[in-house]
Amino acid sequence: MKEETGWDSFCRQCWFQTILFVALSFVEYVIIEAFLDGDIVSIGLEYSIKNIMLLMGVNLIIVSLTRWLRFTFLLSGVFVLILGMANYFVDAFRGYGIVYMDIYAVKTAANVAGEYKYHGSPQLWLGLVLGLAFIVLCVVITPSRSHGKSIRQGIASVVGAAAGVVFFVWINLGQGFFGDVTNLTWDHSIGMSDYGYLLYVTANAGNAKVEKPDGYSPAKADEILSRYQKASTTNSVLASHAGSAKSPNLIMIMNESFSDLSVLGRFETDQAYLPFFNSLKKNTIRGYADSSVYGGYTANSEFEFLTGCTKAFLPGNPYLQYIKDYLPNVVSNIKTQEGYDKAVAIHPYNPSGYNRNRVYPLLHMDEFLNIDDFKNPLLVRKYISDASDYEMLESLYENKKEGSSLCLFNVTMQNHSSYDDTDYTFENPVKLTSMTLQPEAEQYLSLIKMSDDALKELITYFEKVKEPVIIVLFGDHQPHLPDYFYKNVMGEMPDDLSQKDAMKRYQVPFMIWANYDIRAAEIPQISINYLSTLMTETAGLKLTDYQNFLLDMYQYIPSITANGFYDRQGNLYSWDDLDEADAELQEWIKEYRILQYNYLFDEEHRKDAHYQLKEKMIWGKKET
Repeated sequence: MKEETGWDSFCRQCWFQTILFVALSFVEYVIIEAFLDGDIVSIGLEYSIKNIMLLMGVNLIIVSLTRWLRFTFLLSGVFVLILGMANYFVDAFRGYGIVYMDIYAVKTAANVAGEYKYHGSPQLWLGLVLGLAFIVLCVVITPSRSHGKSIRQGIASVVGAAAGVVFFVWINLGQGFFGDVTNLTWDHSIGMSDYGYLLYVTANAGNAKVEKPDGYSPAKADEILSRYQKASTTNSVLASHAGSAKSPNLIMIMNESFSDLSVLGRFETDQAYLPFFNSLKKNTIRGYADSSVYGGYTANSEFEFLTGCTKAFLPGNPYLQYIKDYLPNVVSNIKTQEGYDKAVAIHPYNPSGYNRNRVYPLLHMDEFLNIDDFKNPLLVRKYISDASDYEMLESLYENKKEGSSLCLFNVTMQNHSSYDDTDYTFENPVKLTSMTLQPEAEQYLSLIKMSDDALKELITYFEKVKEPVIIVLFGDHQPHLPDYFYKNVMGEMPDDLSQKDAMKRYQVPFMIWANYDIRAAEIPQISINYLSTLMTETAGLKLTDYQNFLLDMYQYIPSITANGFYDRQGNLYSWDDLDEADAELQEWIKEYRILQYNYLFDEEHRKDAHYQLKEKMIWGKKET
């Protein structure tokens, strides 16, 4: 029998450890997917291999640097277990796991997470058992650290580390590895289930950086907006103002998770849950607006409304990433006009959420009232009710400076998820009669009924005041409800919906109501980025060049969100289908992208006169 040489022994160890390395990386992939209830079979061989390769790349660099297989997989195994548990809880209340932009929202997530009731499930226990078993397995089957050193081991370590680095450089520079994964932006939950968690999140992490758009220059942005310097809006398709002797008091309300679930499909309840909202006809503009977000990221809708920008060109979270200095917006525009003394923001929750306490001053809010400013409010579950929130708005009106007009921006909190609070008792709960075992949906509909009641009280109050008042109300996004609710209402599980049907989950109701005569209208299609311009137009206030551009673009592209856009014939285009749109639509989108980049990222060369009327507003002061 031939005696085994040192080289033979080294090769045998390499083969054994390579097989073990691949196997353990595969198990880590299984653990990650188990916490998200991922189906590896549905993900398929190609994408599964790519997920495993990402894990192997990280593990290869660690093992090459430490020369210790056991330590490598104990370290990565603990990380995978922690990541899996975090994903499970985030998915439970939001509908999808952790994504890149959540890095910027850790504080906000921590604030909200403390309000949830968490429940175990077979999915959670499976992930925990697999994760803990993996750690024990690493201790048992991986070899102890070798204290000897050899030239072969040194060469293997250098080659391994280099291979890992080259791999990550290659996938970062090229498109071959990620293929079409990076193009899926309209539903994170679908992306994670179709491509696997790690592959999807890694592919989209690179999308957080905003590149300068093709054809961009400050001169081009100026050229586009200069076309609107003398624009008249009297014939606008959105025009509706009938005139008033005084600048109207403006109350802008973004109602948390406010939606009408009937847009998803037919279901029956024992009572109407939006009777007052649906009864508003006179002096009311109303319809459904398309949101860029679903189940969370409230501040993104807030940003679209206040700035007129779209999340379509912004992969990250604007409040957390992009607003670093004073930014002209609808509020600063209102403040330059006659009668408006100051702008007040109201949010009955923690002021640090989404950096609002830092961002609001940069958006020219003079005062920010938060949870600490509400004394003995009525709580619904653990959140301040819409009724108490709206009482604050009434109080601000009663105590405003004589002769001035209100400019209020209010983000409510009552309807925030989750919807499984069994400790709270509704006085008049809404019950589903067309399906059973839907406690989360019934709790949500009961909350919406309370919002509707509160809105009725608010409108009734302002109907009686003598000064002109305009109230704008819209939802930020629809709630995330259990998959079986969507199956009952829409006929498919969420992951199986077509994009056309999935877009229904992004529709939220809006209204613009006045206590004086305006032309009532039903708006068939609009997105949130246009709403503040519609409001300004309705109030009879002057529009900026940028707002006039938006009015013009609305006639051709009435809805544009992170999920796609609609033309005026109602045709839906995903961002993958942009090349299929006609040249005119492509040109509108190109110009919008240029303007948005100029507005947000090129302050040095931005002409504020296009985005801001008359004067530059600096934290409550006017600088000519």
